[in-house]
Amino acid sequence: MLMNLDSTLSRFRQSLHRANGEVFHAPLPEISAEMAKTTAKLRQVMGDISQGVRDERGIGVSVMAYLSSGALPSYREAKYVCFGVETAYGQKHIRLIEHERFPALLGLLDRYQAEPRKFRRCFQGLFKAYLRYPGHRTENPAGQRHWQMLRAYLAERVPQVIPHPPQLEWIQALARHRNLFDENPCSPYGKPLLEGDTAQLDELKQKLGVDEDTWVMSELVLAQIQAALALDDGGFKSQVSRLAKLLEPHHQLLTRGLASLIRRYAQCAERPEQLELRELALREWRSPWLESNKPLWHAQVGEAATAMMSLWLKQRSIRDFFELLQADGAADRQRMDFWLQYAESMDEIWLALGSNSRYNNQRDYVRIRQQMEGRWMEMDGQNYQADNAFIMKIGGLLFIEFARQNNACHVFDAHNMPFKLGQKSVPGTKEGLKNSAHPGHRKTLNHSDGWQDNFGYILKRYAGATPAETKVRVHVQPTVLHSPVVAPPVHAAPASPHHTTLEALELNLLQKICSAHKVQLEDRRPQGGALWVRTNDTNRILCAVLEQKGFRYIEGKGWWHTED
Repeated sequence: MLMNLDSTLSRFRQSLHRANGEVFHAPLPEISAEMAKTTAKLRQVMGDISQGVRDERGIGVSVMAYLSSGALPSYREAKYVCFGVETAYGQKHIRLIEHERFPALLGLLDRYQAEPRKFRRCFQGLFKAYLRYPGHRTENPAGQRHWQMLRAYLAERVPQVIPHPPQLEWIQALARHRNLFDENPCSPYGKPLLEGDTAQLDELKQKLGVDEDTWVMSELVLAQIQAALALDDGGFKSQVSRLAKLLEPHHQLLTRGLASLIRRYAQCAERPEQLELRELALREWRSPWLESNKPLWHAQVGEAATAMMSLWLKQRSIRDFFELLQADGAADRQRMDFWLQYAESMDEIWLALGSNSRYNNQRDYVRIRQQMEGRWMEMDGQNYQADNAFIMKIGGLLFIEFARQNNACHVFDAHNMPFKLGQKSVPGTKEGLKNSAHPGHRKTLNHSDGWQDNFGYILKRYAGATPAETKVRVHVQPTVLHSPVVAPPVHAAPASPHHTTLEALELNLLQKICSAHKVQLEDRRPQGGALWVRTNDTNRILCAVLEQKGFRYIEGKGWWHTED
């Protein structure tokens, strides 16, 4: 091997001399091609991690033969099987790492420890499989168990592959990144990446073959989130926008990472609206105003963070109405600024949309209808196509503002109205939203000079509402600087149900979630059985909540949880 290396290096030096002598006679592309060819040979000799076994068909045949016989008759078969551990083969798409013969494979490979070159090659194949198989997220119990077994196997044998010559680049890099086999494999990279230092990431990609198809890339996102959670409020908030965008493409991590960011943001002393967090949360979990969604929001981020997000949504809805949904197209800054002061006092917000707004497919109008899902009604009535209404429940009163600026604000008793919130359509006329003759009608408030003082008096006197700046802020317990991500680390297996208990409050929350989603909750623990949630695994958000609570899924039966 060393003689071949010396020979290749000698030829490389000769190529450089020849290139220098012919630089004025040969075009640059030919020199580049010659150097690239020589570099490729050097990489092959030096053991580039990206150089796998190219005989894909041979790998598949070897894997299927081992699955059948459980034997490795030659080094070639052993090497091929190692490079095919995580790939699906055959009509049944079997993966060796998920098969019962996998543990025996590791024992058979130890026979090559006395031959360092051969063992390194087998180790290389297993290492590539370890990086590519999502053992921390797979729903296959055997695959998860075997991946953890493989991690321990590789970690124990790193010292055996490092000291032997030649000193290959990928082996040297692996010696510097042995943390990849730890329980929290990517935590050392979080802080540097957060600070813009990509040197370690570059080495992972170039020397160890870590690319977008490996679980390492998603773990790096969570490592940065973990590092950001430990920053002070200012440092954390400066990173939130970038982290939310970084997290967005990683769908399997989105719920967990997003929940951690929102919880931490809710702990900040000042919590101005964060656009990326709000938009991402609404797309992922839908509106926290929907009764069916509230329990899920509470389970993911807690009541305080849910209230924060609801406030942002109210503020956004107020701005949308008075900036975008005005009948004449001109923003009404006075009314917008006034009602923004009372956003925290609003128990509910509804829209009544005229046909122009209901059928407008411009981006903002589509967004508003989606954002107000379950909270808007159709506005009926002659000449009301271009009008809209903004309905606010504050205390025991209902305040109704109209898009047309010449309209008064009508106030009703929230428990005695000529219509019901949530009905399919409501008249915008005196038979509906403007029915001042109805027994529940309380006030007709005009927007004449000084109207803000009059409105403020009514709000305080009859609804107990005051502007936001006069309210006492609720104290939020400051975050512990070195606290872990709220959700369990994604590299670890889900917590065993035998080590997770459901307290009475959690069980009550679970009952609300199941009721909201019309899912059966069956408690068979008094008979010595398990607690069952009878649903499938298609609702990604519900599944994430159940996994966090220690539930396991069985195809065709649902999610189960038991306690010692």
